[in-house]
Amino acid sequence: MAKNKYLDFISDRDLLECVQWVCDAYPENASEIDMERLHKNTLDPFKLFFDIFNRGDNVEDWLKVENARQIDKKVNNKIGEFHQKLLGKIAGWEDLGIGDLTGLDIKKSDNSIFIELKNKENTVNSSSMAKLFDKLDNGLKKYPNATFYWGFVYSKKGDSGEKVWKYLGKENPKIKLVWGKKLYGLVTGDKDALDKLFKILPKVISDLIDSKKLIEKTQMEKIKDIFNESFKS
Repeated sequence: MAKNKYLDFISDRDLLECVQWVCDAYPENASEIDMERLHKNTLDPFKLFFDIFNRGDNVEDWLKVENARQIDKKVNNKIGEFHQKLLGKIAGWEDLGIGDLTGLDIKKSDNSIFIELKNKENTVNSSSMAKLFDKLDNGLKKYPNATFYWGFVYSKKGDSGEKVWKYLGKENPKIKLVWGKKLYGLVTGDKDALDKLFKILPKVISDLIDSKKLIEKTQMEKIKDIFNESFKS
């Protein structure tokens, strides 16, 4: 069997497919204003008035900002799906996609672990959190020997961990939280998996889109600082 070029816990083909998923969210000419797409997603002329008077925008500049914002929103959604797709391709795991009876995102193929995956902890509000806990609890009733997780990549504190989820007086040792580097470690069996992904991703993207762009050393150091602040432990 040929050795992987990029990572040892996922095949090159699967990794490239996940990266392509995100790259496809970027239009060929991101600076070109697509009025048809903008109107499809609804423009807010009332906000435009406020921005003109309070920020000094003109209509053309405002449309450029709105165009970039909508593209960025699409990309952010794809980034969340990127982690689900990637972790779902790890050997022994499955991406449940949409429509699975549990309503969850990924699982271990032997049904011993199920995970509801979010990109950021703070994207789940209090009402959604109650529904999420109930979803995991309902899954546990169907698979009583499994462990159910709410997993998120980024925590509010920028740390990593795993613990039993105690929510509004409810607690079950088989319903847990896992986040940050611990999430990737749980699925891959490699505690350094997220670090490895971070280090190799620039090359994967470059190879995929056939880019000659190089990230300057000083810029890369700043990106590393951001990573280290987001994953302090």
